[in-house]
Amino acid sequence: MPDAVIIGGGLSGSSLAIRLANLGWNTVLLDRQMFPRHKACGEFLSPETQEMFRELGVMEQLEALQPARILKSRIIFRHGGAVEAELSKPAWGLSRYALDSVMLQAAEEAGVEVRTGTAVSSVAAEIKGFRIGTRTGGASEILHSRSVYAAWGVHPRGDLMGEPQVVNDKRRRAYIGFKAHFTGIGLDQTVELYFVRGGYVGISPVENGRANIAALLPLDWARGKGSSVSELLLSAAAENAKLWNRLQDGILIPDTQVSAAPVYLSGKPSAWSIIPQVGDAGAMIPPLFGDGMSAALRSARICASYGDQFLRGDRSMESWKDAYLLDMSREYDAILRWGHLLQALGSMPVIPRLWTAGTKVFPQLAEYMVQATRLNGKSPLP
Repeated sequence: MPDAVIIGGGLSGSSLAIRLANLGWNTVLLDRQMFPRHKACGEFLSPETQEMFRELGVMEQLEALQPARILKSRIIFRHGGAVEAELSKPAWGLSRYALDSVMLQAAEEAGVEVRTGTAVSSVAAEIKGFRIGTRTGGASEILHSRSVYAAWGVHPRGDLMGEPQVVNDKRRRAYIGFKAHFTGIGLDQTVELYFVRGGYVGISPVENGRANIAALLPLDWARGKGSSVSELLLSAAAENAKLWNRLQDGILIPDTQVSAAPVYLSGKPSAWSIIPQVGDAGAMIPPLFGDGMSAALRSARICASYGDQFLRGDRSMESWKDAYLLDMSREYDAILRWGHLLQALGSMPVIPRLWTAGTKVFPQLAEYMVQATRLNGKSPLP
């Protein structure tokens, strides 16, 4: 029987698997997709991620991929005004296609049993652990594990635990996220964020001189705007003249387009169902913050420590749940409130003009705004 089964092989899932395996636990990682694969993601790695990559032992492999070096951030509003700020430390731009492959290889080298192309159909609590239903190809299998972790991303999976699946949550606004890689767009070590009606489009340099263009837009806005990522992107660019001009020299790289819908931004963390949830499954941070991958890595680090204590018999699952919920609330509550506020303000007709003028008079406001979008990092490791 495995000690730990992790559902989802993205950044939070793979980093959690590496940590648990390094602690000596028999760990299985499941993902329904095959790798490598592109993912709808901004592909911006904030400076905070590098400390955690060192802890995971993958810095050398990631540096070998020659990630783009990012020194500045720039926000461009619909009226044309811009706010620019230096980053406190250099950030990276690195595609998920490359990053996730390195992370999964590192998990295997740590002793994790990685099963891709494996869908999970059910998760149920038992007297001494959990029962996980899986399907690979046409074959079904039942796994029993002492602990299970949800790293399945932004889409709620209550159906796995026998709960009704929410197809469209009318209480919250639904978004579509999409991305594609381009050549011909020079970024000068800068990540750019363009506000459009109801959402935003980010442009970040990644490895090999490419630019990743990622967007988060209201799903109702996207209806009738086209069926491909390139069509949706052009429709969004029509609402921001500087974005439209920015894209004129861009050349779409085939087979890099990917989208995800519906996406719901978290109002508060959702860190536990019947199992702990990490990464976007625990809290979907507004992408305008650029701290999503740092959040995924940190939630996995916190959860791995509690999971280790539980597996050693030093902590009950109820105690684990209470402590983890407290830590996730401490980490995410403020940044989620900030995210919804800044997104709303950035889409208003007047506030961005005042914002732009204010940073010209008080340049330190731009640096403060960038710092406010970082996780607080105050939760002590258990």
